[in-house]
Amino acid sequence: MGDSFDASAVEDGVGAWTPGADGDSGEGRAEPVDGDVDGGDAEPVRRPWPDRSHLAGRYHLEEPIASGGAAIVWRAFDENLSRSVAIKLLHPHHANDATVVERFERESRAAAQLNHPNAVRIYDTGREDDLVFLVMEHVDGPSLREVLRDRGPLDPAAVAALGEQVASALGEAHARGLVHRDVKPANILLSSDGTVKVTDFGIAKALSGADATLTRPGTVVGTAAYVAPEQLEDGEVDARADIYALGIVLHECLTGRPAFSGDTPTATAAMRLTHELLPPRQLRADVSRALDDIVVRATRRARLDRYPDGAAMAGALATLVAAKPSDVTASLVSDEVDTDEGIPGEVEQRPYSGPMPATRREYARRLAAAFVGGLVLTLVAVLAAQALREEPTVASDPRPWRVEAAGVFDPAEPGSSDTQESAINAIDGDHQTFWASEAYGARDFSPDREGIGLVFDLGEAREVRGVRIELVRGGLDVELYAATERPDDAEGLSGWNGPLVSQTEIRTSQQWTLSPTTERYWLLWITGLSESATGDDYTAEVAEVVFLGPS
Repeated sequence: MGDSFDASAVEDGVGAWTPGADGDSGEGRAEPVDGDVDGGDAEPVRRPWPDRSHLAGRYHLEEPIASGGAAIVWRAFDENLSRSVAIKLLHPHHANDATVVERFERESRAAAQLNHPNAVRIYDTGREDDLVFLVMEHVDGPSLREVLRDRGPLDPAAVAALGEQVASALGEAHARGLVHRDVKPANILLSSDGTVKVTDFGIAKALSGADATLTRPGTVVGTAAYVAPEQLEDGEVDARADIYALGIVLHECLTGRPAFSGDTPTATAAMRLTHELLPPRQLRADVSRALDDIVVRATRRARLDRYPDGAAMAGALATLVAAKPSDVTASLVSDEVDTDEGIPGEVEQRPYSGPMPATRREYARRLAAAFVGGLVLTLVAVLAAQALREEPTVASDPRPWRVEAAGVFDPAEPGSSDTQESAINAIDGDHQTFWASEAYGARDFSPDREGIGLVFDLGEAREVRGVRIELVRGGLDVELYAATERPDDAEGLSGWNGPLVSQTEIRTSQQWTLSPTTERYWLLWITGLSESATGDDYTAEVAEVVFLGPS
């Protein structure tokens, strides 16, 4: 691998990294670029590019708010719709390239189809004279990059809420076949009410040349600090590259420092080819084990070990967010006003001014009161010391029960399933193996078949308080049953108690919390399938099912 970094298209979310010559990049406010020298030693007159006040006859350009090697971003006012917008203008070296412009507009149209509360909306694209521009929603708040610069490491609860919102937006894009390719703090914005917004969907690809029909060999799309390993190895880039980048971002939010840092952008990027990321919990003790596990899984070098898409990662993070996510992240943009309350612990010193006891009886009364007061304080101190010596009760994670056996439940054709032997893959603890049903021509099976299921034997009746399921592809309709004795397949569902869970189109990673239920046999009954990888039929593919007991 060569050692270069093309800074001309990185820091505003449109990065292409080409082996050849190392460079660096910077984020920040837009800098004026045009100017004249009036003569002599006079200071040059510098104007923000482009030197005009309006665009397309409706957008009043108010001020540049960000700049990078590929584009400049202006805050503008849409005079037709009376609203503030952000306008990204391609710099001339991109705007004069017909291939780049065509790709930029095509990717922008694809990203404009996103309609998600955590994705910056794209309103319009256009050309005027030699200018190529993109009109977007204006977010009235800082980028995550600015928040990290101002605050340093963030509260783990806020990090989980931020990650859930970003992953949710990515999940919507992934469902539409769109990969961001440049997830980083500069492309994550926070509005004034705390809502997290992801910007620049698809723009990195548009300006990279990394297109199926327009490929520039050796080009890597993305930013060195957040690029996924497969992006460096000319591998296939899919949703899991975004998952890796988001994991790196969350790691930085928790630790306050970049996950990888080298002397050059190339060295920074190359480190992830040989090193797994150090778990944030090893750097910060107050990071929960659950959040640590999510970040570690998202940043695995092997992409098959990561969450398959944004929806799966959002589902995992959602279990850690107790309130509305935007309410939690609102703390990241709230103004904290310091009040002058003096130095903590400082006590105002005043001379004693109480009257001296006038009689011996008064003196004895005060002495007795002081003695009793001393006894009370001593007793309180002893009790407090005993309490401190007691070990605090620490909540532990739910304990997974061992599953002794798994098998296929098929009332339509009892005992004849060709997938019986692979049922054990759903309990082997390996997310890379899975049980797959037979392929069917319709999502809802057929008139003579209501569904297909997996039966799990815990060996004896166990108290189950939760069930976690991992799928290869989400979208299944499922029900969960339990029984003390295993009913015969021919009895169908009549031998099982009523469903404990019934949910349609479950996520790739799904967890249910149950009222404590003590049973030996459990049935995952599937009534709706998901489209297969080929798109020609429908299947169910279950990677792992875990039954959780008391903590």
